[in-house]
Amino acid sequence: MPLPRHLQQVRSLLRDGKVRTAAGMAAELECSERTIRRCVDYLRDEEGWPLEAGKHGYVLREPTVAEAQVSSHSDIAALAMAYVTLREIGDIELGVRIRAEIARACRHADDLGGLRWETLDEFVEQRGGAGATAGDPGIHGHLTLAILNRQIIRIRYRRIEEDGSFTVEVYPHRLINRDQCWYVIAADLERGGQKAYAVPRISEVHPVASPPGFQPPEFIDHYAHAFGIWTPFEPDGTLHEVSVELRGYWARVAQERRWHPSQTLEILAIDRVRVNFRVNELVEVKSWVLRFGAAARVIAPEALREDVQAEIVGMAANYPTSADCDGSRP
Repeated sequence: MPLPRHLQQVRSLLRDGKVRTAAGMAAELECSERTIRRCVDYLRDEEGWPLEAGKHGYVLREPTVAEAQVSSHSDIAALAMAYVTLREIGDIELGVRIRAEIARACRHADDLGGLRWETLDEFVEQRGGAGATAGDPGIHGHLTLAILNRQIIRIRYRRIEEDGSFTVEVYPHRLINRDQCWYVIAADLERGGQKAYAVPRISEVHPVASPPGFQPPEFIDHYAHAFGIWTPFEPDGTLHEVSVELRGYWARVAQERRWHPSQTLEILAIDRVRVNFRVNELVEVKSWVLRFGAAARVIAPEALREDVQAEIVGMAANYPTSADCDGSRP
């Protein structure tokens, strides 16, 4: 092993990212070229420094993911979440390679070096939304490139309530994820307005040349106050002050969850809380309230209370009691 002082001196010289020759470093440090080469070999082979050697000398390049120093539990968590998320795109070659790089990085960590990282799939599960379609990663890639290149595209799209599909030219602004589904937010260049298109229902994407003098439509962010993907698409839409009381088990769960960026929580008792937030639509809020069953009570707004009450009446009609069936109830 080279002398510690020589190692430290060579480390200091290489950290600036410049190309360094053995002769130049030896002259600067007043030692032999053999000492410099021993230090470089030790840094590369024993300490894992990403050093490259060429005809012009040695250079410290940026480390790959596999060469990254995993030094904290936060690093481990980040790598684990990335590893599991990549599983969702299937056996695409690049995704498989990145997962392998992440596994190699974790083998360098003191806490993970002796573990079989590939077994993480058995113990960490990331479940997609119920009924959600994974979609074609190639479509997602086409949309991403179109957004980055500020390019008009022609998409083939199917509305959820229809069996057939149609084509439309759009100018894509953003890709957003809501409730485990990806959407592209785009300006409809044929019918006007800004719309959200579910990526799993896009079957084709084709680039279109921009006409002379084309001015890209302005992106209007309607989603800052949206509860999910539904939005009134009105720049000055009304904001609803929502307040929902949760009791029992769900009151405890609410203290660990954040359902909306504007959310605040009032602790009324150990098993009773009030969840408050501001949104520009109530359609998805109604579905959110109903998931809690009898543990939820809408405090405000009145329109939401009425929507939930009407939904409960409709649900009850689907489950007639014996009294309803024999006609004994008026």
